[in-house]
Amino acid sequence: MHTLDEISTRSRRLLGGVALVAALAGAVVAAAEHWGGLVPCSLCWTQRGILALLMLIALLGFLLWPRRRWGLWVLLGALLTTALGGIAVATRHLYVMWNPDVVDCGMSPEVMLQLLPWREVLIELVTGNTDCAEAAALFGIPLPIASWIGFVTLGGVSVYAILRTLRAAGRTAGSQSGDRRRTG
Repeated sequence: MHTLDEISTRSRRLLGGVALVAALAGAVVAAAEHWGGLVPCSLCWTQRGILALLMLIALLGFLLWPRRRWGLWVLLGALLTTALGGIAVATRHLYVMWNPDVVDCGMSPEVMLQLLPWREVLIELVTGNTDCAEAAALFGIPLPIASWIGFVTLGGVSVYAILRTLRAAGRTAGSQSGDRRRTG
């Protein structure tokens, strides 16, 4: 059986891997936009922002690995909420892609930021527009599908890493309290 420190170290490394994979995914999409001519829609921008947030939380979790259970619970909540947000936006993007008549014509994110109030920009970034119905593909996979798979995978690995540590910490705490009862 592995010690709590060994499990904690492995889980921390998993979280570092999540941060690295998220950064690489963001870099690949940015490179495809720059050199491949892909033009991101409003839902793409939202997914990129959520991916950046997931990467940042995973990186902070890796660098500042919590020593206490409540810190692990906070980290788990932040990672899970962010991953679920990414899954929700990617699901919306897939819905718009497969049902293009459910959205209105829209503007590019750059034009929206110049012309619209913040509230309307935020609504547009979450609901999408007709540009979102024409999702580009990267390596033959439509980006909303790749994004959905990415959020499910990165979120799942993050949750696994934290829950594994919490479970080991619970076993350690339980065995220590049992030792106290026997000796006390």
